[in-house]
Amino acid sequence: MVQLVGHTSETGTLSWIAGHKFTAPLKPQILMLDPEYGNDFPDFFDSTVPVMSNRLIAFLVNLGVDNMDTYPVVLHNNVSGEDVFGYSAVNVIGCIDAEKLESSQYRLRFGEPYFTGTIVIDDLKAGDSSFFRTPYGPGFIVISKNIADALKTESWSGILLQKTEDYEGV
Repeated sequence: MVQLVGHTSETGTLSWIAGHKFTAPLKPQILMLDPEYGNDFPDFFDSTVPVMSNRLIAFLVNLGVDNMDTYPVVLHNNVSGEDVFGYSAVNVIGCIDAEKLESSQYRLRFGEPYFTGTIVIDDLKAGDSSFFRTPYGPGFIVISKNIADALKTESWSGILLQKTEDYEGV
């Protein structure tokens, strides 16, 4: 699958995994592609700047996800000169400290929990939130079982659905 090279000077100044709303909107960006690994385009680039296909974004919005800001991007292949449209950088709004540390596997890294295995989510802390980030760990997006089940009904590329209880620290 094709991969993103990194970020732009503008996207690089933003924290895409903190779950906080940006103070100013981001103008459309051109992100560079690295076709070394292939030319198949995933629906989700889990990279420095998280990028989703507009098809995936629409699907999530249709499921009721309303806590993400999207910023149109153009994916540019330096080798072929091709520009690919239909993608947006995605900032998930919402950071919930919903991990049950006493039931999760982690070690301290720079004084903060760094998950190395099973992550148990506290349903009381998560509340009604079905799509959010956590302040610790690898920066993944936590989704509800309902959203995961709906995603499984479609064919997606580049999406890894993994139960937090089955996380292996990767």
